[in-house]
Amino acid sequence: MQVDLWTDVACPWCYIGVSRFERALAQAGVDVALRIHPYQLDPEAPIPGVPAIDRYRRKFGDEAEAIVERVTSTARADGLDFDLERAITANTFDAHRAIAYAQRLGKGSELERSLYHAYFAEGLDVSDRNVLADRAASIGIDREQIAAYLDGDAGVDDVRRELMQAIEIGITGVPSFLFNGEFMVPGAVDEQSFVRILRQMQAMPGDRP
Repeated sequence: MQVDLWTDVACPWCYIGVSRFERALAQAGVDVALRIHPYQLDPEAPIPGVPAIDRYRRKFGDEAEAIVERVTSTARADGLDFDLERAITANTFDAHRAIAYAQRLGKGSELERSLYHAYFAEGLDVSDRNVLADRAASIGIDREQIAAYLDGDAGVDDVRRELMQAIEIGITGVPSFLFNGEFMVPGAVDEQSFVRILRQMQAMPGDRP
């Protein structure tokens, strides 16, 4: 089964949704070929990053604290550590380049998960190329090679093209999951819904890993 996934590592619901999807995969026992695609919730986010809580307060005003508490509680219930008081909002373009690099090595999901943790639990700036190279190295990618890749312009046009394609096919929010190129599931749906979807898609005639 082919699953295409649009995410952004600065998106709390992406971290929650992807975690639920991964658990559902293990439960459903379905073979999936996963392709991760870039999406930027805030393409104007700065480099270097700034405290996320400040941007939440500017964007949501008096509702910011309640929004942070709601998403933190949801994440906690899903077994994820969130510390949005420490989080650094930063431009994720280079993070998407790094994930694309890792994906070619079969390590895209590993790096994505590492970057989620870096952002939401560790207060690291995911626009910092040293942070990206360190996280890549932590999952077995050659640090010098990915650092050289990020310091150049390799992959820039590819990420820009994919960001534009996301708009063209109607992706307006993330996470978004596309099953076998035909069934789109937007949002961080619950784990059991993912299990049902995976099993139904697997049972459809003509499906293949």
